[in-house]
Amino acid sequence: MKVKTSIKKRSEDCKIVKRKGRLYVICKKNPKFKMRQ
Repeated sequence: MKVKTSIKKRSEDCKIVKRKGRLYVICKKNPKFKMRQ
């Protein structure tokens, strides 16, 4: 899980999800792309 100031989708399989006021990128195919803002 990386913490970044601006997050983008790194691949087509990534989803951007908002939870408790934070943005998360979730990626089933490439779990190493997971990050939050």
